[in-house]
Amino acid sequence: SIDMISELSPVPSESSKSKKSIKTTMKSSLNRRMFRKVKPRRRKVSNTTLTKKKNLATSNAITKQIELGESLLESLYPGIVIDTESDSCPKCAQVLSNDEIIVGWTPCASKEYQTTCPSCKNKFVPKFSVSCKNPEFVGSQGKGTTLFCDYLSPWVLLREIRGVMNASGGFDKILDEKFRSGSDINATLWWNMIVTFDRFKLPYIFLLQGSFKNQLILPSPTLNESSNDVYI
Repeated sequence: SIDMISELSPVPSESSKSKKSIKTTMKSSLNRRMFRKVKPRRRKVSNTTLTKKKNLATSNAITKQIELGESLLESLYPGIVIDTESDSCPKCAQVLSNDEIIVGWTPCASKEYQTTCPSCKNKFVPKFSVSCKNPEFVGSQGKGTTLFCDYLSPWVLLREIRGVMNASGGFDKILDEKFRSGSDINATLWWNMIVTFDRFKLPYIFLLQGSFKNQLILPSPTLNESSNDVYI
């Protein structure tokens, strides 16, 4: 009879009801996650800090090499003035300091030649100038004039120098005095190395090797000795 069949039919246990409820809950939760609008993650913007040049620490040996390099550079280019503090934003006309130009570069961007103005956020290619009292010095307008160079970030400079080295088969071409004697891209690269090394207190005496034929420039043993000491 129907009553007997009903009595013989299995009655759902409490555990099976619980499992069914859990499955329904999980399915409902999964559906909500699938159709929930995902909010875009915000990138954390970190305030870039730059250690001032005067606060960079160097050993006595490095300091001697830096001072000798500065003296030799002065002997090659009497009255030399490298100005990295006078470039202004072409949009808002604010004059940027050297550190502001550096902070405005995009880190690790080897193909980005622009810096960002801290005032109006305009991007532009910064410049610096090199001048000296030597009438034979070749500037942007010929002999005896000021040389204006694009100010390159360390990442761009590294890429450009590697390109020169790969094309010439080494670093010798860069050390050659002729490499920096004009007002072209080679001079821009060479003076950028001087500016970058000077800003971060790195010795650049080796870059002057091409001006001392058949001689190896070594640091003077003491600062009391002549700054023009060149050892074979």
